[in-house]
Order: sequence, then structure tokens, then C-alpha cells
Amino acid sequence: MHPDAIWPGLVGGLAIGLYSLVQLVVTGRALGCSTGYGNLCGLVVRTAYFHRGPYEDTLNWRFWFTLGLPVGGLMAAVLHGDGFIPTFSLGPMYDAVMPEDPLGKSAVLFASGGLIGFGARMAGGCTSGHSIVGMALRAPASLLASVGFFVGGTVAVQALFRLSAASF
Repeated sequence: MHPDAIWPGLVGGLAIGLYSLVQLVVTGRALGCSTGYGNLCGLVVRTAYFHRGPYEDTLNWRFWFTLGLPVGGLMAAVLHGDGFIPTFSLGPMYDAVMPEDPLGKSAVLFASGGLIGFGARMAGGCTSGHSIVGMALRAPASLLASVGFFVGGTVAVQALFRLSAASF
């Protein structure tokens, strides 16, 4: 990816904050992704967990929001002008510690995503729900969950790089 192709973090942060505010004002519902992910799971698995409570209505607004995230990313990549080049590359640091073959890298990424989803359900919400909306609403549980996300992520990354003996 060309260095100029990366959108400034300030623009992304402002867009997410503005969307979160509009979402809350217009619908009365806070932004979050883990419930939408559960709705996606409900389309694939028959486990009762994904068909009751917040997952009872599988095709709700959270489902469409969650589905729109990769579609929006794809549109941004295509409309930027450099074209869309599918890759599993996460940058040189992570590529050094990830399996080289696409199947192995896919397995690691799939398992990691599953663990993130499991953790989000244990925390009662995901990073977007807690760290963006919950902290903006000054919810103590969101502050605690967000600290846990950052500490857990830091520990996991440090362990990954130390165990792999990668030097950067």
C-alpha cells in the first residue's frame, strides 16, 4: 500500500465519533459490533445462544452495520484509485511472526477473531461499544473493559514477539 493511501487517523476518529453521536441521537441505540457479529453467527449456526435475546431478530440493524464494515473498507480501497489488492500481509513486523503459508495465516487470524469475539461477549460488548460509546457516556464498566482490552492486547503482542524471537 502506498504511504499516501493511508487516511489520517484524525479523519477516521472524527468520522467514527460523529457517526456514534448521530446513531445515538437518531435511533436511541449505542454503536457496537459484537451483537451484529452474533447475528452473523446466527445465520450460520443453529446453537440456541445465537437465536435468543439480542440475536432473536437475526437481520436487525446491527447485522447490516456489521456487514457494512468490510463492504465500506472494500469500497474505500477500490475508490481510492490504487486498486484493490487482496493480501494477508499485516506489515513486516507481523509477517515475521505469522505463518508464511496462506492457510496457516488464515487459521491464526480465524482463531484470533474467534477469541476476540468470545472476549467481547464476556465483557458484555466489543471495543467499539465500550471504548468509543461507553467511555463517552462515562460508564465505569466500559472504562474497566477498555483497560482490559488494551492490557490484554499489549500482553498478547509482547508475548507473540518475544516467543517468536523476532527482532525489530
